[in-house]
Parts: sequence; C-alpha cells; structure tokens
Amino acid sequence: MTRRDTAARVAAYGVALAVITILNYDVLGPLPIPLPLLPLCGAVAAGTLEGARFGAGFGLAAGLVLSAAGHVSLACVPMVSALGWGAGLLTQRVLRRDLVGHLLCTLAALLVWEGWQVGSRLASGVAGAGALLRVAGPELLCSLVFTVPVYWIGRFCCRYYGRLYHE
Repeated sequence: MTRRDTAARVAAYGVALAVITILNYDVLGPLPIPLPLLPLCGAVAAGTLEGARFGAGFGLAAGLVLSAAGHVSLACVPMVSALGWGAGLLTQRVLRRDLVGHLLCTLAALLVWEGWQVGSRLASGVAGAGALLRVAGPELLCSLVFTVPVYWIGRFCCRYYGRLYHE
C-alpha cells in the first residue's frame, strides 16, 4: 500500500469510529436500554477484517474514545487494544474473516471485557456479584445485538479503503 492508500484507510476508519461513537452515545444512549460497547466491537471488527496490527491501533483509538466519553477509566486503553489485536490474531490463524468469525471474536472479547469489569469491581468491594452480573449481562447482550451494524461499517471501510492483499 502506498502512503496515500494508508492515509485513506486510516481516515476511513477514523470516520467509522466517529459514526460508531455517535451511534453508541447519541442515538442509543438516551434509549431505555443498556449502553452497548460499540467502540470495543469496532476494535474487534478492525482486527477481524484488517489483521492484528490494525486491530491494535484501532483498539487504541477506541479505548481513548471509551475513556474520553467517561464510560471507563484510561486504564481500559491497553485492554481494548489487546482485544483488537487478539481478534486479529484469531482470525488470521483460526477463524475466517467474515461475519461469523467477527461474532465469535466479539463474543469472546465481550466476555473478557465484562469478566474484567465484574472481577475488578468485586475485588474492590464496590458491589456484590449479583448486582454486577445484572448490569453486565444485559450490556453484553445489547452489545451483541448491535455488533452486526458495526461489522458492516468496518466491512465497508475494508472493502473500499482496506487491505489490498489476502493472507
């Protein structure tokens, strides 16, 4: 890829992250549903479609968005980046780079994320396990429901601006 192609790809995924963020916080935020983790799903989609390295970079940006929006602390940035990287490795080595592979990677990433969130809050004694699981379960399900549109946004970027090779 030339520098111009790389710049177009990064710009397209930047716009995709902006669209995902607006969808997450401005469209779905006011609704009476649990707030999904669409930036995390976007990092998984980038890793699934573009590979581990790009998934880690997009995960870094998505983690910064989650932190800036007040969803979680700044400590989540390496975690989201690692989840994007892991999704990229998983689809490069084990799964296919399609919707099913993305759904499996997203499910795994969301389970790791919610496990980390619940475990850290249990360790600090903020709330009991029952209360934390009553929040984490619906959040996970809501994120899974909206992960398909996030995949199609990433698929659009991958198809028109993304990788020019097949592994």
